[in-house]
Amino acid sequence: MEVLETQWWLMEIPPEWEVEQLDELIVISDEDGVGEIAITTLVKESGSIDEQELEQLAAETAALAGRGEPVVLGDFKGYHYRFEEPDEAVREWYVGEGVNLLLVTYCCGLDNAGMDDAAVDAILSTLMLRIDEV
Repeated sequence: MEVLETQWWLMEIPPEWEVEQLDELIVISDEDGVGEIAITTLVKESGSIDEQELEQLAAETAALAGRGEPVVLGDFKGYHYRFEEPDEAVREWYVGEGVNLLLVTYCCGLDNAGMDDAAVDAILSTLMLRIDEV
């Protein structure tokens, strides 16, 4: 397993997934091109991210997908949503811990919906806050 490390958090990446960092966005793709995970990190200037802030940021997604499911991804807690767009199956997570808010999106073609769910869930379950940020 490779460890993807950012300034704020880290997570394990299986060898069959590739990582590309594009400025503020991290894109993680599976080798067979089925889908990709995109992660954006937002950092609050002071205080911790709270549930109300997560819900406010997810409001547009909630309007599309309905009420989110509570979720824990490693050290991060928040909400998970599923919905479809034309030609795409989408999963979105809004999770936070401390001053960090992660916006995570997994997209794949409708014909591949669900195929990588277990692998994506396993990857995201390894999210850890950097020790020096706790």
